[in-house]
Amino acid sequence: QINSKEELLYVGESVFVLVRCATHLYEIIKGNGYLGFTKEMIENYNITLAFKLLISESDKKMRKAKEKEVIKDKHPRMQSGISDRVKSIENMISEMTDFLNK
Repeated sequence: QINSKEELLYVGESVFVLVRCATHLYEIIKGNGYLGFTKEMIENYNITLAFKLLISESDKKMRKAKEKEVIKDKHPRMQSGISDRVKSIENMISEMTDFLNK
C-alpha cells in the first residue's frame, strides 16, 4: 500500500506462514528486485507491506489448490498467470514502478 492505493502483489502457500512471510520480507529489504522492490523504491517511497492469511488449510494438496484458485480469481500483480509462477524480476520491477507512479 502507498497512500490510499492498495494492490495485491503475490499469493503463496506455506506450512510455516510466519517463516515464509519473514523470508519474503528479508528478500524484499535486500532491494534486488524481489517481488518488484528495488533499493531505490524501499528508500524513497512510503510503502506499507501487509501479509494476510486468507485461508488456513493443513492438507498440502488442498492448500496448493486454494493457492492456485486465489491466484486465478485475484490476479496478483507479480504473478504470471501460469499456475503459481511469478513474473521475471525485470517484469516485477516494471509492475511495481507502474503501481508507484499511478
